[in-house]
Amino acid sequence: MALDKNKLKQNLTDHFETIRENGATEKESADGLAQAIVDYAKDAEVIITVPPLTPGTPPVPKVSVVGKKVKVSGIDVGKQALVSQIMASFKLMDPTMNLISLSIVTFAALMLNFRKGTIIAVGATLMVVPPIFLPSTKKGMDGGSIGDVCNEMAKAIDTSFKSSMFTGTVIAGSAVIPAPLIGTLV
Repeated sequence: MALDKNKLKQNLTDHFETIRENGATEKESADGLAQAIVDYAKDAEVIITVPPLTPGTPPVPKVSVVGKKVKVSGIDVGKQALVSQIMASFKLMDPTMNLISLSIVTFAALMLNFRKGTIIAVGATLMVVPPIFLPSTKKGMDGGSIGDVCNEMAKAIDTSFKSSMFTGTVIAGSAVIPAPLIGTLV
């Protein structure tokens, strides 16, 4: 499965509608917003483009892994970084939501491990284009519905994640000589 903007939009919409109907503390609101982003990002994948090598003379490329997708793993640890920076944005009443944008960039940077079975990629994820929330803020100020605002938020976040670059190395089973891996998130 790959990153799905509609899943993110629905999670954001559900979160904000629940808050409207039931109320929430700032912490609960930040936690729910962060969880919507984490649930979306859990589907991030990177495509293997260069085969790792199996030791030998000469080393043998494991070409069977080229084109395979590896899925992000262990990203729940980044949720707390999201929550704390979202809380800071709430407390400062930041109309630009720049701190929330920064929290998403920080969260993406914590996407360090990708895997599928015995194929393991380790490195760093760099968000090239941080999410800009001005269109979602404007949509809300212009009287847009929660769904309209969440659609704009989801577009910004999805664009940012899909412009993110993972750079690292990949190994696969007996192919333990790492190969470079650079690719955008899908």
